[in-house]
Amino acid sequence: MVLERHPTNQVPKYSTSDLTDLQERFFLLQRESSKQKIAHIFLLEGFASTGKGSILQSLTIRLDPRKFKVYSPYVHQSEDRGYPFLWNFWRVVPRYGEFLFYLNTYYSRLAYLRSEKKINLSEYDHRLLSILNTERILSKDKIIVHKFFLHISKKDQKKRLEDSKKKKKEWELSAFDKDQGQHYNRYFEIFDAILSSSRTIDSPWQIITSDKKEDTKLLVFESILERLERVLQFDSRTALQSINHGTELIP
Repeated sequence: MVLERHPTNQVPKYSTSDLTDLQERFFLLQRESSKQKIAHIFLLEGFASTGKGSILQSLTIRLDPRKFKVYSPYVHQSEDRGYPFLWNFWRVVPRYGEFLFYLNTYYSRLAYLRSEKKINLSEYDHRLLSILNTERILSKDKIIVHKFFLHISKKDQKKRLEDSKKKKKEWELSAFDKDQGQHYNRYFEIFDAILSSSRTIDSPWQIITSDKKEDTKLLVFESILERLERVLQFDSRTALQSINHGTELIP
């Protein structure tokens, strides 16, 4: 099982004092993506209460708002069977050179439908195949899909959900979040099966696990920067140093 084999508490190589620099480097990579006309889709997946909203805010705060968008549909909403499963996603595919951050992705939707037995195994397999074909086509056409799964133990998730209730922040939890809290083991098996079946060369999963939300945020930054630098063949650390030393003007 993918999730069972994964380290349970990763340690980032950066600290919170590095966050501003990481955000600046991400902005420089956004600028370089725009120059190269390569689009990027960031799927932020994972269990409830892993801090996806806070991570998204940190990722986007320094970016050029004209060149990214966020899409976060309700996983548990009813769907229009008159359209293909990925119809809503196709409508928000980014232009070349832009970023799309996708919360509550089609993978969560698939997990929810499977958990609630709203689709049978044949429908599940068909939808998963549609997802993989779509990601492959996009990646071959300069729209790179980066997939991040934020993992958390049953014990830590229960504690965070209880803390939300104590702090009267339960309104922040969706019906999908609460359903996960009630059926963690079931979702663990479903997510593990999805991760195992949807790992590809073009769009591999980056599984991130930490019992500290700030560490999770840093690990996401670390992974995103490494992937973008590899795809773009661009050294954001050196570029930022040049700006800090005054040899290049910051845009």
